[in-house]
Amino acid sequence: MDINEYCKKIDSHLAGITDTDQRLEVTAKILSQAFRVGTDEVAIFVLDGEKDLLHFMWPRKLKTIGFLPLSSLDSLAARTVRDNKPFINNRFASVHHASIFERVRLEGAEEKPQPIQKIISVPIPGKERLHGAIQISRKGEVADTTVDFTKYDLDNLAKIAVTLARHLE
Repeated sequence: MDINEYCKKIDSHLAGITDTDQRLEVTAKILSQAFRVGTDEVAIFVLDGEKDLLHFMWPRKLKTIGFLPLSSLDSLAARTVRDNKPFINNRFASVHHASIFERVRLEGAEEKPQPIQKIISVPIPGKERLHGAIQISRKGEVADTTVDFTKYDLDNLAKIAVTLARHLE
């Protein structure tokens, strides 16, 4: 299936869901299946433009405990929104970043939290300004155990973000 067809299916599926929490959960599942990662490796941020903060919308547990200032130099999500540009980093574990949220034990997790090894991050477009960011990561203890993200993955996530933007506002 090509990405445009996939986005049409996502759009149609999400259009029938009115509950925000359910829509976020379905979105996380769609993204985790598309990129072959766990739902805990999907992060969705929404921008509070008045306060210049990014709030976690997914994972659900992080929604209640954290936010990121848009001015943060250690946050790839903040940089993605500030620069309005997608990023790919297959050596993320070796780069200084805001890692505090990686240490949170997420809902349903039986094992200890794993560090992010590789990540792709794209802005979520909005009508007047950016709506937020979506990140897909690959977690694990050793970088060699995870598959690299590709430019193709990054481009596909950016296209999916355009579709998801209509359902995350």
